[in-house]
Amino acid sequence: MGRLLVAICTGAALLLARAAPAYEFDLSVDLRAVSSDATLSRLNGGFDKLRYDGDHDGLRLGYVRLGYRVDVTQTLRVTAEGVAYGDHDVNPLDLTELFADWRPIPSSAWRSRIKVGAFYPEISLENRMRGWRSPYTLSSSAINTWVGEELRTIGAEYSLDWLGRSNGHALDVTFNAALYGWNDPAGTVLASYGWGLHDRQSTLFGRFANHSPSPRTVFYDEIDQRAGYYAGLTANYRGLVEARVLHYDNRANLAATADKIQDDAWLTYFDSLGLRATPNAGWTLIAQWLHGRTYIDVYLPNNAWSYDAEFLLASWKRGTTRYSARYDRFMTQQTSSNFAQYIGGLYLGDRGHAWTFSCNRQINDHWNVALEGISVSSYVAQRALIGAPDQASERQWQLAVRYDR
Repeated sequence: MGRLLVAICTGAALLLARAAPAYEFDLSVDLRAVSSDATLSRLNGGFDKLRYDGDHDGLRLGYVRLGYRVDVTQTLRVTAEGVAYGDHDVNPLDLTELFADWRPIPSSAWRSRIKVGAFYPEISLENRMRGWRSPYTLSSSAINTWVGEELRTIGAEYSLDWLGRSNGHALDVTFNAALYGWNDPAGTVLASYGWGLHDRQSTLFGRFANHSPSPRTVFYDEIDQRAGYYAGLTANYRGLVEARVLHYDNRANLAATADKIQDDAWLTYFDSLGLRATPNAGWTLIAQWLHGRTYIDVYLPNNAWSYDAEFLLASWKRGTTRYSARYDRFMTQQTSSNFAQYIGGLYLGDRGHAWTFSCNRQINDHWNVALEGISVSSYVAQRALIGAPDQASERQWQLAVRYDR
């Protein structure tokens, strides 16, 4: 059903594009030289944290991204984001987002906005570029890596803005709320693999890169015919400080899939809190925290995973060069002893921390070069299932040459 919805939206977007007088097309290509000492990455069936491992480094295609925006009217825009990766997903080219955004011209300090389709919830404060990319680092934080892997709003979001700064006040405030479906499997990757640090977004018709926890698992699927929701609040003070809080709950009905072996629903909810400060033109500081729980088995109500992650990022831009550093800390922990006895008393979960350093230089209007190094230290209980040490340290260097048009 989720695929049918997005297919209908795709057809509608193409029809609107033919009739619309104003459109914009952009292209991004990312080529990388990678050096990694990870044993087996999470994107290749292992439990390490990074995008690449020692068997998949060298020259790699980071991505080819296609963006398309159509102004159907003065207040209605349709956006499509497509991407291709070099890791042989289900489809060589697939969508990450497709939505219509209606923004009526405000007649007062209040403005309503409605977004319908498939898009990212307003969680990330670092992924600010088109295509949900970060201007600071090549790899996302642990929090936003998971958002890119498992979370997409396929439904409708309503936002109410109070435009205080346009009316002589120091503050803009936005309240947003959404109803969505097709996200019942959210929590699968986090419970099965733990947290990661990379920029590989899942696609609307794809799986979790080459290896999903089940070969049939599609991460945007409707199983229980029950809508989830999220609600958030954002405050922006003079463009210098932005604070964002959000509660997310997919409201999955575990009983609806209790007898199924594959494609189970996961009841997943969390709270997210973020702060971004830009005290001057050079500095950006970001802090973000996320905490929640996910459940899978209606017959074992205590079989849950508690998860928590936070990061601090500092970025300094001087001229055409940006330097960024980020510290991540993350944890998941399974809580059910009833379930653990079935796999030798092993409680699934992970914990760890990571440092990321990046330097990005803009060559001209279309070309830029980025160098990034990541060091991760983590304990992952699941590594014992494949005979690997549960504690590991990983290091990865990436040199990316990127073209944007």
